[in-house]
Amino acid sequence: MTGFGRAESLLPKGKITVEIKTVNHKFFDISLKMPSQMGLLEDKVKEAIQKHIKRGKVYLSIMYDGAFLNEGKIIIDEKTAKSYYNELMRLKKYIGLKDEITVKDIIGMPGVISCPISETKIAALWPKVKSAIDKSVVKLGKDREKEGKMMFLDLSTRAKDIKKMLAVIKSRANLNIGEYRKRFADKVKDMTSGRTIDTGRLEMETAIFAKNSDISEEVTRLASHIEHFQHTLADNGEIGKKLDFIAQELHREINTIGSKASDFKIAKNVIEIKGEIEKIREQAKNLE
Repeated sequence: MTGFGRAESLLPKGKITVEIKTVNHKFFDISLKMPSQMGLLEDKVKEAIQKHIKRGKVYLSIMYDGAFLNEGKIIIDEKTAKSYYNELMRLKKYIGLKDEITVKDIIGMPGVISCPISETKIAALWPKVKSAIDKSVVKLGKDREKEGKMMFLDLSTRAKDIKKMLAVIKSRANLNIGEYRKRFADKVKDMTSGRTIDTGRLEMETAIFAKNSDISEEVTRLASHIEHFQHTLADNGEIGKKLDFIAQELHREINTIGSKASDFKIAKNVIEIKGEIEKIREQAKNLE
């Protein structure tokens, strides 16, 4: 599900800002952007997010503005700086540039300057980071709740539509057998030039057709799955995977009905129900 949340935690010498965005995805996948000095907190950050979000693509950005992380000792790797300088001088000569290479050019290179932060200091920062994460997730939840209500309405409507179409299928099930009996009798009359029909043979053929095209069990199971779907949809908690599984069962039953029934109206409703089930499965993959 999609949503956005932003929150801050104030520090004596700065602030932490957390922004979180989620988009639809059938698995949990997180993309994390944070200051390199906070690298030790990465696992804790991911764990904190997964407590709230079970499914979706998550984009999390943690920004730090202040002096807290930069109060440690600054280390300059002189050998690395010298290597950069030599290579830049070689490049300058090769290209024929006249610009001077300054200290500013060198210190911006990766690995030249580092500000190691003690684990103790990072540990002291974690409660503030977590607080900002929690507050941003609350705002995200409110944003996602709006979409959730729309998805609930959409899925509820589709379930009701399937029930209506299933009622039509059920009403046509016995008529289908009667129509077959009449068609078969008319066909025999045409082939025998109107001579008397063997009633026993007609009833036997009708009975065989009735047995092979009986969809009563599938209709009953499909109705039961729809009821289960509606009850699950009304539940709280993680229902996305449950709904997807139920939708698979719905698809299995409607496929069987379609393969058994030869009635045009039944076939038409089977196609419509299959379409609704596919849309349900698409939506279910976006729900937690």
